[in-house]
Amino acid sequence: MKIGLLAYHAACNFGAFLQLLSTVEYIKKQGDEPHVINWIPNDFRKDYEKRSLIEVRELYTRLQREYYPLTELCLTAREVAVVIEREKIDAVIIGSDAVLQHHPFRERFHFPCRRIFYISHPTSDRMYPNCFWGEFLSYLKHPIPVAVISGSSQDSKYYYITGCTKSKMKKSILAYNYMSVRDDWTQKMIEYLSDGEVVPEVTPDPVFAFNNNASHWVPSKQEILDKFGIPEDYLIVSFKGKKSVDQDWINRFQDCAEVEGLACVKLPYADAQSFGKVSFEIKNAISPLEWYALIKYSKGYVGNNMHPIVSSISNGVPFFSFDNYGISKVNGGETNGESSKIYHILKQADLLENRVFIHASNYVAPSPEDVLSKIRLFDVKKEMSFALGYFSKYMQMMNQVYSALNE
Repeated sequence: MKIGLLAYHAACNFGAFLQLLSTVEYIKKQGDEPHVINWIPNDFRKDYEKRSLIEVRELYTRLQREYYPLTELCLTAREVAVVIEREKIDAVIIGSDAVLQHHPFRERFHFPCRRIFYISHPTSDRMYPNCFWGEFLSYLKHPIPVAVISGSSQDSKYYYITGCTKSKMKKSILAYNYMSVRDDWTQKMIEYLSDGEVVPEVTPDPVFAFNNNASHWVPSKQEILDKFGIPEDYLIVSFKGKKSVDQDWINRFQDCAEVEGLACVKLPYADAQSFGKVSFEIKNAISPLEWYALIKYSKGYVGNNMHPIVSSISNGVPFFSFDNYGISKVNGGETNGESSKIYHILKQADLLENRVFIHASNYVAPSPEDVLSKIRLFDVKKEMSFALGYFSKYMQMMNQVYSALNE
């Protein structure tokens, strides 16, 4: 069977690359033929060109060609449909990642201060309709089955979606043969949009199955230590901006870590500069496979973003998450960032004590000493038990996906 894949394959993003590569390798193991549909809307491309260094973009372009079975370039939903028919693709899997976004006008209307406001303009991949929402289906001469796996709304304020848009989105949801989501927030969104007709299961990110699906691509520990010139016992420190901690906090954390015989290594972001100075720094243009390996072989991860946490859990690595996702206020009420995908995972894993929500109005960074203590006393057994259970859920999801695509 030829299976088309629609995801954020062109994003300069470590997690997006690993998710899709995991799915590609899973399909190959089933004896089927994956085709990564090369859909890159112009506004999406321009957005990433603004936010990523040229050396990073060039690296990702090379990696995409090396690891993904790419189709020809598609700019529109109509062109995606043409490629599906020309390649004789039998079914399409959408996701994983933030492929279920729509940000209504009221969400995009911001008041940074009393007298000034601005309206944000998300790129087309983040607004309904688009190919992630199955827009290409209307251009196909013959229908094909479509599945969405572990989709995320990226904190969309879905309760503002009403009227005609809501009705159209419901129709798109009902057209899928299978659908699952990555977090409770997105599950509530789909239930709301479909008027309760679809309540998708919350399923794991494909990176939870990366070791099973694609471990042959991961560099060895010795290769990583030699290439980057880092000590054998190290902690990852990776902050996206100054919101979480300041340089003084990092200095104190590094001093505490050195007492424990641990070096601090700063891990980069593909689409932003990593904040702070530590003894060892990994430069920006590293492959997602090297990035994954650096986390896998570390003694702990401290910092922002979701996929470092997913990668840590998958490999039994202690962590402390400075959660930078989630909505701080919902309908005027304070929250603890329950819409965050990190919050959902750590709640399921019973590891919320290793997380702090940085967008809370009363946020105060935990002390470096406390964070290091959480790393040192981390319950790895609980973490690995959860990882094993989530891998089992992933395999169940993919079995259901294959059943739906073969109906």
